[in-house]
Amino acid sequence: MKAVAIILAAGEARRMAHPKALIEHEGGKSFLQSLASTFGKAGCSVLAVVGKDSEVVREQHPGLDMVEAERWQEGLLVSVKTGLEAALEAGADVVLLHPVDMPALRASTLKSLLKLVGETDELLRPEFESAPGWPLVLSRAAAERLRTAEGAQLEPALTALKLRRVPVKDPGVVVNINTPETYERLFGTAPKLAPPPKRRGKRTGGSTTVGDIGGSAVPMAAASDE
Repeated sequence: MKAVAIILAAGEARRMAHPKALIEHEGGKSFLQSLASTFGKAGCSVLAVVGKDSEVVREQHPGLDMVEAERWQEGLLVSVKTGLEAALEAGADVVLLHPVDMPALRASTLKSLLKLVGETDELLRPEFESAPGWPLVLSRAAAERLRTAEGAQLEPALTALKLRRVPVKDPGVVVNINTPETYERLFGTAPKLAPPPKRRGKRTGGSTTVGDIGGSAVPMAAASDE
């Protein structure tokens, strides 16, 4: 089974001072690099969808496969379709959709979700303490159906799929680090850029994951604007 993780990183990040894909998470890794590592540990191939600031995101993540959503401004579903087309063309049996501003996801959670996915047009969505989260896990049939959905917004398009909510014990599935206030609450500093690729991997002082803090200390969110 070939699983492809699509990391949605095309948005404008209006509330942050920097592109979200480039913001430091932990250990000197960017949000995007941290997620790519997590999905890789779960046995997934990784594909990032970029748009705004695509050139600098590519420059800071050499070796990571990326596709560009040229009409990313039109809505999240546009970015999703761009990623789905590339993933399906690459022979994906399962596709996982995940926003770049939710980097605290656990690889063990991904492995558990992948064991549950079937071959129908069913959509698996993890939930933490009854709050719907990410990633969205789609069989190839479900991914094909979503790829042909009309409109520009993702949530309405998901209603055409058979939803299956999966309770998990991972707060990372519901936490968006998408505002300066949330970032500072978690890491103790204002949002900052991750160091260049050659300098990553050295742990910086004060870095903490959402999993270290626990779900009750951070805001939950069911959706993301990338």
